This record gives sequence, structure tokens and C-alpha cells, in this order.
Amino acid sequence: MSLPRIGALVLAASAALAAQVPALDPAGLTQILKSGTWAVIEFGGPSCVPCKKMQPILAELQQQFGNRAQVRNFYVTEHPKEAREHKVMAMPTQVVFDPSGKEVARHVGFWEKGDFAAALAKAGLK
Repeated sequence: MSLPRIGALVLAASAALAAQVPALDPAGLTQILKSGTWAVIEFGGPSCVPCKKMQPILAELQQQFGNRAQVRNFYVTEHPKEAREHKVMAMPTQVVFDPSGKEVARHVGFWEKGDFAAALAKAGLK
């Protein structure tokens, strides 16, 4: 297999993974925070460049944690009032909620997967 072909396959796989991270509306966000499971929410936007770069990482984390956590997007541009309620000041902001719905970790900007996973483990999500 040629290198350009491998690169195209990697890009296609990344795009497919990115499509697997659903976006919540305010009712969905409330429901997830009351669901009794871990929630990793990226407050961002569909056209924000760092947010786009986060999508493959978020998809990988969702695959890694399976049903132990729900990894979702929440588009700040579509729901600014709810974003303000969660004290989101910049995009992307990743917020981790424990099963009780309590915020246990927060990060602003692009988050490398290793650092992200370490923060999740430190918060108790393994």
C-alpha cells in the first residue's frame, strides 16, 4: 500500500471518528448531567479550528470509556446562555462531570490526548 493511500485512509478514519461525537442541545446536556454517568463535555463550535482538532481525541476517549462515560459536544454559538451558565469563556472548553453531575475538571483550549486522559484518571475516570 502506498504512503498517500495510507494517509488517505488515516484521514478518512479520523473524519469517521469525528462524526461520532454527537452535539447536545440544552435539554440533552441537562439529561446527561442527571444520568448518573461520567460526562465529558466539550463546549465549542462546529467551525472553531481547535474544536475540530479535538474531535478525533474526543471520539477516541468515547471509544476508550465505552458506556462508563458520555463524551459530547455542546455548541456555544448555538446555546450561549447555557454556555455562560457553565462559565465557558473561550472555545473549546472541556468540562468533566462526575456521575453526580459535579464538575471535577476543566480545561480551555486544545488538549493533548495524553494530558486529557491523565486529567480524567486523576479526576477518577479510568
